[in-house]
Amino acid sequence: MKISVIIPTHNRPDKLAETVARLRHQTLLGTTYEILVMDDGSTPPVVLTGELEPPACRVIRLAGVERSITRNTGAQKAAGEILIFVDDDMKVNKDFLACHLNAHQEWPGSLVVGAVRLPDESLLTSVGRFRQMLELQEVPTESSLVPSPNFCTAQNMSILKSRFEELGGFDEHIVSSEDQELALRHTSRGGKIVFALDALAIHHDHSLGIQSYCKRVSWGNEYVIPFCQRYPDWPQNIERQRINGALRFGQEPFGFSLRKIAKSVLGQTPFLNGLFALTFFLERTMPQSMALDRLYRLLLGIHLQQGYRKGLRRFDESRLQRSDLPHRMARRKA
Repeated sequence: MKISVIIPTHNRPDKLAETVARLRHQTLLGTTYEILVMDDGSTPPVVLTGELEPPACRVIRLAGVERSITRNTGAQKAAGEILIFVDDDMKVNKDFLACHLNAHQEWPGSLVVGAVRLPDESLLTSVGRFRQMLELQEVPTESSLVPSPNFCTAQNMSILKSRFEELGGFDEHIVSSEDQELALRHTSRGGKIVFALDALAIHHDHSLGIQSYCKRVSWGNEYVIPFCQRYPDWPQNIERQRINGALRFGQEPFGFSLRKIAKSVLGQTPFLNGLFALTFFLERTMPQSMALDRLYRLLLGIHLQQGYRKGLRRFDESRLQRSDLPHRMARRKA
């Protein structure tokens, strides 16, 4: 078995079915790869048809363990030499697996990251164009080695199973930026990262409006805290703390403090509802305006700050509870 495709999923049967259908019809022979659907507690459980036909397709049932553990479990069960991780809301072309395989043949031992794009219909909307612009800012325009040591997305990536096991897989305590964390360990041990433009996946997720997109980035910034705690000196994490952290009057530029205060105030429900209402009005009347672009950025900034500070509270409390555990156990024994 050459390739194992690992798809984590939870309660998205229709999108999963489309993803699996496209992966079953590839230019590679069905006997050269398998598909592992990691059902992380879906209700009802995932059921696929035609599982006995090549390529082999297995559903492995888990119970709400989050995506890092889900992907690691898939890797443990995989029979392939190459692991390809794909999210359950991706649509791929017939040569998708072949493109990943070609990249591994051209750059042996590398971590291969495929291209991710929004569907064409999303780019007909203002928020779709805005989101696509943000998500492609640091993405290469051609297949090549990537100098950035944390360039990775587990939505569409592949790696040798032996290398994945050597690295210890995804850190199971991290569920946001877990792919970047894996990439950092890979590159710190001399590994290379390759961007494969032709290994394209079209991302059909549900964050098609500015409200749902803000909710998504807020969640990501909340759960990125364990990654920040693991790599406090990483430049991007220093920047996250500088922009979204607590006020530091006298220790930071006054303008930074003012922006933090403004985002805190505007993040209150009445003001936030007003900003969303204004955004919807501009989307209908001035979809190409600079004012709309600035509103999008303001709303994202507010939600990034909210998520980050919520994460600080969540994970600082969790850390305190863990550090206090020996004392509580000692009191119980006494």
